[in-house]
Amino acid sequence: MSLAPVSKKIVAFGSNQVFMPKFTVALIRTPNLSPYQAKFRVPLNFCKYDLRDYLYHAYNVKVHSIRSLVKQLPVRDTIKQPRHWFRPENEKYMTVEMEKPFVWPEDPESWQPWGRKERDASIVQNRAAQGLKSPRDQRVDARKLRLQALELLNKGPEPSVKKWEKRRTPQMLHHELLPSENFSRLLGSKTKPNQGEDMSAMPASSKS
Repeated sequence: MSLAPVSKKIVAFGSNQVFMPKFTVALIRTPNLSPYQAKFRVPLNFCKYDLRDYLYHAYNVKVHSIRSLVKQLPVRDTIKQPRHWFRPENEKYMTVEMEKPFVWPEDPESWQPWGRKERDASIVQNRAAQGLKSPRDQRVDARKLRLQALELLNKGPEPSVKKWEKRRTPQMLHHELLPSENFSRLLGSKTKPNQGEDMSAMPASSKS
């Protein structure tokens, strides 16, 4: 007497047929995940069963398990409305475990046929026309500002100002270079008078 064959697990699918979907499911490149896992960005009203049915009927991809994550975006403002803070709509991601592995194709050696160099140059030109900086330049400026603040706290204002005078450009001062005596005079006005100086010779405004 032979043993009864092991029956396969029956997976029930939804009965609502969608012929022209109005939603967008985006596959995200995740090199840190396993080839048996894939990450998608889905609409907020999407549930796990919707993604499972979509992958099976559209691409014949069987999914074993699905994990979902709703990411809350940070508060931000726009260029057209500065200081008008708002929180963008949340984003929903789903990570699925597939029956068969999927490996992303390698990047091409040259992006010239796709015009990537021209596109990057256009983005840089548009940012420069609007007075904006790229995220990389912003990080570099923030790092320099942090180092300058530490140098100012450790050495005082005089060495920092003199060092800045040597490498300043007309663009820093709106094409109007100030003589170095102005900086020395400003620094001298902040210093305290010596003990040998006569306080009576000072103006009334400085005595107060």
